[in-house]
Amino acid sequence: MVRIVTRSASSDKAKALQERGAEVVEASFDDPGSLERALQGAHGTFVMTQNSFELPDFDQLEIKQGKAVADAAKAAGVQHVVFSSLDAVQKTMGFPCLHFDSKAHIEEYMKSIGLPITVVKYPAYYESYLSFRSVKKLEDGTYEIGVPMEGAALDYVSTVDMGFAVRAIFNNRAEWLGRTVGFSGDKLTIQQHAEIFSKHLAPKVFKASDMTAEAFSQLPFPGAEHLGNMFKYLRLGNPEYNEELTRQLYPGTRSLDQWVQDNKGALLSALSNCTV
Repeated sequence: MVRIVTRSASSDKAKALQERGAEVVEASFDDPGSLERALQGAHGTFVMTQNSFELPDFDQLEIKQGKAVADAAKAAGVQHVVFSSLDAVQKTMGFPCLHFDSKAHIEEYMKSIGLPITVVKYPAYYESYLSFRSVKKLEDGTYEIGVPMEGAALDYVSTVDMGFAVRAIFNNRAEWLGRTVGFSGDKLTIQQHAEIFSKHLAPKVFKASDMTAEAFSQLPFPGAEHLGNMFKYLRLGNPEYNEELTRQLYPGTRSLDQWVQDNKGALLSALSNCTV
């Protein structure tokens, strides 16, 4: 039996999961008692924490919430925690990346209290392209991918595919307990992304932006500074994502080329919302 923990068991998504046979329970990261109740009797749990950049002290709130679910898992006797973490950028690079550093802090806390843990680290998501928030239509009719990697390659993966990878970790607890897996389905430059999109979505033409991470940090939207530091780290910090290990967990892990083929219709629909 799969148990889904949600803030609203009456939402359409929760109801759809119930119809597919999942047990749906309500809990909140901000209510430690609800977390412990939700985890009672669970063999394993997948934990991902996240907060909006628009919230003040979002990283400290995330750490507080992560520690609360760790304590609840410990109290409930959960035998396997799969935690979605990220790298400790401040510690390794000397500059902050708050939404990475907060998850690294939670990971360290989980280990310090003796939770039976497997750490997974997600790179960028193919699915982010379904909104094309990072893509801008230019006056000449071409499309610019505004991911400021300055020519460096970047790991990406499908979140859908990684559900199967996480399931494999739970099904093989003895093999994966205490290990860290950096997921990756493909590692390409953004110009290579542009070439793949141009191939499959022709006659539309894509190109990579020449924006730097530093310039991205100055953009006028919440979180721009944090995301700029993230791109700087991803370019300079050599994060450890592993395509081979990812495909060992789920052989069906798709490359970007495969994923774009599979999602051509949805991508073309999303592009219709891109304006000059």
